Amino acid sequence: MSIATQGPTTLSVEIAGREITFETGKLAKQADGAVVVREGDTMVLATAQGKTEAREGADFFPLTVDVEERMYAAGKIPGGFFKREGRPTERAILTARMIDRPIRPLWPKGFKNEVHVVATTLSADLISPHDILAINGASAALMISPLPFLGPVGAVRVGLIDDELVVNPTLAEIEQGDSTLDLIVVGTKDALTMVEAGAGEIPEELLLEALERAHDEIRKLCELQEDLQRQVGKAKWLDTTLTDELEREHGDKLRQRIQSEGLREAGAAVEESVDEICPELSMDSTEDDIIRRMQVRSSFALILERLRLEAVEGPVREQFEDDLRALTEAEQDPKELKSAKRHLLFDRIEEQLQLPFPIGPAAADGDEPAVKDSITRQYVKKAAEAVYKELVRRKIAVEKRRPDGRGSEDIREITCDVGVAPRPHGSALFTRGQTQIMTLLTLGTAKEGQRIDDLSLETDRRYMHHYNFPPYSVGETGFMRGPKRRDIGHGALAQRALEPMIPSLEEFPYTVRLVSETLESNGSSSMGSVCGSTLALMDAGVPIKAPVSGIAMGLVKEGNDYTILTDIQGAEDHLGDMDFKVAGTREGITALQMDIKITGVTQEILRNALEQAKRAREFILDKMLEAIPEPRQELAGHAPRISSVKIDPEKIGMVIGKGGETIRSLESDYDVQIDIEEDGNVLIYATEGDKAEAAINAVTQLTKSPEVGDEYTGKVVKTTQFGAFVELTKGTDGLLHVSNVGPGRVGHIEDVMTRGDVVDVIVQEVDKDRGRIGLKLVAKHENGGRVQPEELIERAKNAPPRPPEEERPRGGRDRGRGGRGGRDRERR
Repeated sequence: MSIATQGPTTLSVEIAGREITFETGKLAKQADGAVVVREGDTMVLATAQGKTEAREGADFFPLTVDVEERMYAAGKIPGGFFKREGRPTERAILTARMIDRPIRPLWPKGFKNEVHVVATTLSADLISPHDILAINGASAALMISPLPFLGPVGAVRVGLIDDELVVNPTLAEIEQGDSTLDLIVVGTKDALTMVEAGAGEIPEELLLEALERAHDEIRKLCELQEDLQRQVGKAKWLDTTLTDELEREHGDKLRQRIQSEGLREAGAAVEESVDEICPELSMDSTEDDIIRRMQVRSSFALILERLRLEAVEGPVREQFEDDLRALTEAEQDPKELKSAKRHLLFDRIEEQLQLPFPIGPAAADGDEPAVKDSITRQYVKKAAEAVYKELVRRKIAVEKRRPDGRGSEDIREITCDVGVAPRPHGSALFTRGQTQIMTLLTLGTAKEGQRIDDLSLETDRRYMHHYNFPPYSVGETGFMRGPKRRDIGHGALAQRALEPMIPSLEEFPYTVRLVSETLESNGSSSMGSVCGSTLALMDAGVPIKAPVSGIAMGLVKEGNDYTILTDIQGAEDHLGDMDFKVAGTREGITALQMDIKITGVTQEILRNALEQAKRAREFILDKMLEAIPEPRQELAGHAPRISSVKIDPEKIGMVIGKGGETIRSLESDYDVQIDIEEDGNVLIYATEGDKAEAAINAVTQLTKSPEVGDEYTGKVVKTTQFGAFVELTKGTDGLLHVSNVGPGRVGHIEDVMTRGDVVDVIVQEVDKDRGRIGLKLVAKHENGGRVQPEELIERAKNAPPRPPEEERPRGGRDRGRGGRGGRDRERR
């Protein structure tokens, strides 16, 4: 079925003075939904595809989101041997997560059909970021598709430039430091559904103002998508209005079927009910007939799912509610004991629960009770989980008691250690309750930074944070085959939290890599990584601008009652409605991430959560500073020593030399590594500080413009009738006139020095207009010592007479032309 048989449909909306267009009906018409979103010359094709039948036995919503960054979009050819895109870039993975998180909660309860959303970047002008377009395009594609998406959602980015909030800033403003805020906000017309931010210590009030500003623009995007759906949207496979109507009319009949035949046999009622209401499909059936039958079948399947669960939940409550309530107290027990209690109780419920309807085939001899079939066991487990979840949530939201006995703002016990691994350049161990993170730091040269090859303006990265989550951290076994999307997302969040605090390359000329190893996990390992990273940076002696701490906040909302939780653990994350992570310094927020499982949260909840998080961050920061109050003054003994010196960019060639001869000689002479940047910043890496200092002096002397009074040790490169030319630095000569050799008169310069002699000279005159440098002799190097000018003059007086000029042999290609003082010989 095509999306729009009448041809392409295009709608536009103006956001912050720039037009964003949505077009459908031209590309990818066989997809259930396809929309091209464009801003400027950036274009993203978003498609949505689903299966008409639910995945058998699925106990979760099988949604998959992929983002495809094609290098042709920016007119680039991919690097590498194969010259084609490989695995998704980190930026593509993070964008896919930003699409997934806001749309995942917006589906009918019990919907288990597979859904696949793909966003492909077709064109990138490197002005308008494609991630915002991808989120909006994904929502629009779902809206016009037959999938029962309960959106739409809109997405905008907010920056802070010159203390002014700017909606949808350009890529250059975001990535080149103009904006001190990079806030991505996604929401429906009524509430926010996702927040992702990196910031430079902004206050909570300013963040809330930015969220309100974003929501105003989000409403415009949602209204456009609703208009697009009205014009070209397909009939939904699952119509919630139809589902409610059919449940009112046929619900009692299905309940009776369950009571008389059991859960498994009642499954046949779906097709029977569909056949009863809809005509059987034939070659004469229309598209409307097919859609109607699909809607009715989906509705009956969802109704049966609800009624099966309802039929089992009642008996579970009657027979085991007290036991399940007691289990909620087990969250205070050690993990192994808690897990054992849970398995024992759920196994007992599965075996002993008495149900008022057939549960499976009876035993052969007729004396033994019937054994529960697989469908019945499946729903018993679901019902027990549902009742347990309801008890925990009510305990938190209404009774204001947490499963582990803490108050809503209580933080688990914290311990901090630094220097826990001897060979990395910095290390720290951060433990909060049953969450334990070891972060290890490595310092490297500028050349060891990460090369970035994606659809952004970032070309290299000198600060990296990587997060690992091995299965043993939660007491499980599993495969370890590289980082998963979650690992990449958590690493990026911790990296974003610390990035504003990392000193500039001029202040600290190192590449910094942090790796957070999750050793134990029971809630908020990403924020544990932020705290561990701060400690490791300080342990390594990195002069961070301020220490950063992080905390994960939770929310449990039951009707009008809600409770905001500080420092959520695993069970609260799993059973709660929100995971709200906040990182920052004492001065303000540096990173923020919000994931929700309900349809949205209000500004009031966000405000309260931010205020509560600030108190928690400051408490944790105090604990961290007890372990190490400030960055160490010295780097680790085996860390590389990096020194830097700034030179005139026009003199970079003097340091490199012909074919790299000079720079290789410097590296060999001083046992260092030298990196030269385009702006003239020279980085010198050495294992010993004195070697680095000597190399810096050599580079400085090499590139310094001679000034009156400067002293040099140089080699005589040419002699003439009027004096000698001395090489001061590579490519720069000065003239030692015969009259400046000493206090007396020298008839011929060859009487006191010849080509190849090493002399100490002082600059007596600099003629910049004519490019000439005049020198005066200080001493001559001879036989391991220094000969003073007075002695040289005495030698000249005693020298045998020289033949007349016309009798002397004329050698050398210059033939007395002279005049080379101060010229850069490398430019000849």
